[in-house]
Amino acid sequence: MKCAAILITALLGARAFAAGEPGATISRSADGAGARVTVTAKATIRTGEPLGVDFTVERPADTSVIVPALKNALDPWDVRDARALPSDPANPGRTTERLTLVTFESGDLKVPSLAFRIRAADGTETELKSPELPVTVQSLLADGFDPSRIRDVKGAVEIPLGARWPWIVGGIAMVAMLGWLAHRWWRGRLRHEAPPEPAHTRALRELDELGARELPQKGLVLDFYVLLSDTVRRYVEGRFGIRAPEQTTKEFLQAARHHPSIRDDHQRMLAAFLRAADMVKFAAQRPGPSECERGLDAARGFVRESMPIGDIDDATSASNASPSSQEAQR
Repeated sequence: MKCAAILITALLGARAFAAGEPGATISRSADGAGARVTVTAKATIRTGEPLGVDFTVERPADTSVIVPALKNALDPWDVRDARALPSDPANPGRTTERLTLVTFESGDLKVPSLAFRIRAADGTETELKSPELPVTVQSLLADGFDPSRIRDVKGAVEIPLGARWPWIVGGIAMVAMLGWLAHRWWRGRLRHEAPPEPAHTRALRELDELGARELPQKGLVLDFYVLLSDTVRRYVEGRFGIRAPEQTTKEFLQAARHHPSIRDDHQRMLAAFLRAADMVKFAAQRPGPSECERGLDAARGFVRESMPIGDIDDATSASNASPSSQEAQR
């Protein structure tokens, strides 16, 4: 009974191998030039499945093997990878090259033969060809697939107008709701966006903040004049469109001289102010706190005199208003 079970198992294993069950391998060998090449791979794979193929060359220890130059394709296979496996120190005459092949064809295919060259110690070379290896590639389609059973695309189905009315009304309502929401979002955005601060308003605010810091009283005269001249230059840029912060004093005065909106008296005020600031920044002059205060007043005067005419009265009343009157207005 035990012998019968063993025999049945052996027969089933042989049948599985012959049918190409997944996991079963197949080998083919060829001899020549005193060497042997053996090709080993799975007997059966599925379409698109990587197939690892080992080419093992066994040769005399005093010879070397030259692996053929592999192309990107070995019809009908694509070569995805090619690498030499680590050698066995106990068997220096064995070399194994592993290829990873992929195909999208199905049926009984073959791994093509490769031509290795065996080089002897005296430099002579002999060709050693590997045998072709049969591999069964199974299709991913189910068994019994019949293309003739595929039905053609049917024509368009006519939908009665009455059945479409709910979709039409719903679509119009959806579009109207989205439009209303977009309108509310846009109005809210415009309402929350503050208008840009006028150049003269910003300049006067920065000058007041600079005066409140009392830098000259702290011995920071150079810092005071750097901030003072930067404020004036930014004002000129915003008010008249002259790139003042990027120009030297000489270049700026040259541009201001040809600007149609800057009057001659304003040009003289700017020239005197900027040259005085340059003497502090570049000539190491250190005026006292009272002179620094006069420079600050000169900057305020220039801004007020050169600002848009419609805003002069507002700026003057705002600067002269007392804190209590400003609080009452708020």
